[in-house]
Amino acid sequence: MDNRMNEGNDHEHNSSIFVTNFQNGETVNYPLVLIKGFITRGNSNNQEQLICTVSNDGIKYKSQWNVYNGEFKVLVELTKSYNTIDLDFKGQKKTLLLEYSPRNTNLRVTPVYIICQGHDGCFQSPLDVDCSVESACSKISLGAKLIQSITAEKLFESGIGRKTFQLEHEVDPKKPECIIFRSNLNVNKARKMKQAELWTHFGRELMLSELGSNERKFLGFISCTRFKGTDIDKPMTHDEIVSLTEAYAALGGGGLALFGTACLYTWPTSVDEVIPKFLDSTPINSRRFMDDSGYRGTVGGCFATTLGSVFHELGHTFDLGHTKDGIMGRGFDNIDRVFIVGEKKSSLVKDNMNNYSGKPVQHSTVSLQRNISVTMNVAEPLRVLGPRSKTTLGNFASMSKSDIVRRSPNVTPITRPSSVYSNITNKFSDSKKNINRINGNDPIYWTRNCAVLLSYHRWFNNEYGRERQAITRYLKFDKNKMMIISTAGIRIVEVRDESNGMVLDSYEFTDLLPEKRFLVPFTFSPKSKVLTIVVEDDLGNVLKQSFSY
Repeated sequence: MDNRMNEGNDHEHNSSIFVTNFQNGETVNYPLVLIKGFITRGNSNNQEQLICTVSNDGIKYKSQWNVYNGEFKVLVELTKSYNTIDLDFKGQKKTLLLEYSPRNTNLRVTPVYIICQGHDGCFQSPLDVDCSVESACSKISLGAKLIQSITAEKLFESGIGRKTFQLEHEVDPKKPECIIFRSNLNVNKARKMKQAELWTHFGRELMLSELGSNERKFLGFISCTRFKGTDIDKPMTHDEIVSLTEAYAALGGGGLALFGTACLYTWPTSVDEVIPKFLDSTPINSRRFMDDSGYRGTVGGCFATTLGSVFHELGHTFDLGHTKDGIMGRGFDNIDRVFIVGEKKSSLVKDNMNNYSGKPVQHSTVSLQRNISVTMNVAEPLRVLGPRSKTTLGNFASMSKSDIVRRSPNVTPITRPSSVYSNITNKFSDSKKNINRINGNDPIYWTRNCAVLLSYHRWFNNEYGRERQAITRYLKFDKNKMMIISTAGIRIVEVRDESNGMVLDSYEFTDLLPEKRFLVPFTFSPKSKVLTIVVEDDLGNVLKQSFSY
């Protein structure tokens, strides 16, 4: 191993190839890595390609990647243990050694392909696209790996480090990368249900199955989603498109992020296909197939928007709220820009939450110099609310059917643009320009509050050694005093609008020793009269409590 690292260092001195986001010998806990860098000489035009060779235990895999004005991005799938990555551009060489080692945890994200009773499992697609169950599982498992990778890379860019979640097959190698789940729900009934009803039904069914566990967050895709088609020869809004789609879902919260498969035909099945799919400018036959492309109308745009949608909704299962911009806003439409270099990047879709009006989100990194002086009685037991609230999957097994029907799920849909043209722009606000310069005009990023919340989240940290502590830790919000008490220490406090999940204020406590008490300043001006306080402690326990004012 030392010899390989030394070899990489020797190449570094003489090579004009520079990797900007990884150092030689780094360890990652996810298999699909995006290597970014630039070439300082020899790039006279944009036709030549960078050759990447990945070696592990004598097995080599070679691929080619575009270079544009000296910039390159390479998507590499690692195998467990050490991987040698050789980059070659016109004789200039660079060697990088990366180790892939999943974290030691039982908490995982579980991709599932849900096949309803009476359905053959084939998703809707054009005739030239393989719509088999096997193809669906390949697309879903690759999509999950892409999201896992982007999550880590964007936290790294936020200064948090490459933290991300583990997938089912990494925690239990005996499990497939995407689990086929055969539902008892009849396909005809499913196609008549609204997305919230589908979320509730499949959430309960999954939790009552052998897969049911509070250590899983499910990433579910419904096989029987169907776009009914239309003879309308004019652009349609997203709401109009959804109204023509049966068994549609794009909803996340608690322990389930649920999606339809009407656009799965635009997704790749292998790593080699990822960039070509993003670049695919083939127009979608919007009369016969669903077009969820952020009004771009292309296969590549549809893949980008729907993959970004999955990314966004999975974020809600990790207790993230909506933000005005970034991944938990509408920035996810442009997820292709994370991977693509050059002029072929798609037109930017405006990065904001449509229909949101109000003051910008306030983010305060709090470093208190002394304890807040308050008088209170804390003799009563402080209630712990773990990573699941009352309406999340952890409680489905104990809820009656009438309770399920009566109570709406704690899920958060994406706010879509109401006009066909309202969210299209090629410009960013001035506040994004510096971020774009740093990330190569890549608008995908975690806002500060999201990055901090994820960095302490149970699904993003080693679980072993923390369970025993978690049993003895307590977390409470006193709405009368606007006081938060945590014996483990407070890491982040958010105030959200209950009506749409929008974060109005956030306060982060990132010092080595977090505060145990915090008096929430009432400095926001929400339009809603019902707010939600979200608190995460040092152990990743999350409290969510709504109150009126």
